[in-house]
Amino acid sequence: MTRIRHALVAVLLSSLAIAQGIDSDKIWREFMDWAKTQTGGLAIAGYRARLLESGLTAAQADERIALIPKLYEQKLEYREQMDALTFDQAYRDPNQVRFTTEPTAFLVSTLKNLKPGKALDVGMGQGRNAVYLAAKGWDVTGFDLAEDGMKVANANAAKAGVTITTLKARFEDFDYGAARWDLICLIYVGAPLVDPGFVARIRAALKPGGFVLIDRPFRSLTDPDPGWPETEMDKANALAKAWSDLQIVFYEDTTGIAEWQQTPDARLNHKVRIVRLLARKL
Repeated sequence: MTRIRHALVAVLLSSLAIAQGIDSDKIWREFMDWAKTQTGGLAIAGYRARLLESGLTAAQADERIALIPKLYEQKLEYREQMDALTFDQAYRDPNQVRFTTEPTAFLVSTLKNLKPGKALDVGMGQGRNAVYLAAKGWDVTGFDLAEDGMKVANANAAKAGVTITTLKARFEDFDYGAARWDLICLIYVGAPLVDPGFVARIRAALKPGGFVLIDRPFRSLTDPDPGWPETEMDKANALAKAWSDLQIVFYEDTTGIAEWQQTPDARLNHKVRIVRLLARKL
């Protein structure tokens, strides 16, 4: 999701001056080659040391570093590469503490009242929800950019004795189809959940009687984090309004411990605003 993505790479996306006149593709490629060798997170000091070791002066290294956040923000290809790498590193770390490996509680409670059918898990990650759905008899497809996450998902599915379909895709480009799914899960994803075009695609992809389930953190209405810029999604009742063409079965705007955390430190127990929605296509 967007908030999580920015938080995970915030150590790199700092307010640095932007360098000029550099071959951006070459700089980004060299940066990613270094990043892929890191196993304990990305530290800007480590990258700077690597640049100095390669023969750059301190000023040249700082210029090089300063270009990275600008490239990330301006080029979709670079964002996808960084996002996939960041999440892959978390998913393949057996000692990670950023996210729970248990299925989302809201999904678990919802499935008690639904007959199994075809389900789509958007931004499936390491498959905690996809595998649970399959174990409950659902025909599950999930997609994500994080290939290592999907490898973990398939391994977990095999351990559970179930089968899931995994695809590498962006939520912008995935072919959702028409009247194809009985359940579409949008759980802790950065998709534009109140964008009319995206909402229309999801609505069209649902079978008559099908459900969309949304569960994720949003910017606080009462005590907003200054580092969390407000978007249309964060406004009061934004989700309910965006999905009002469907029958709203459940809607909750509450606070709680996020299933995907921003940091691996003592702030893990910090409560955030969480919005949940279950809507049915009539």
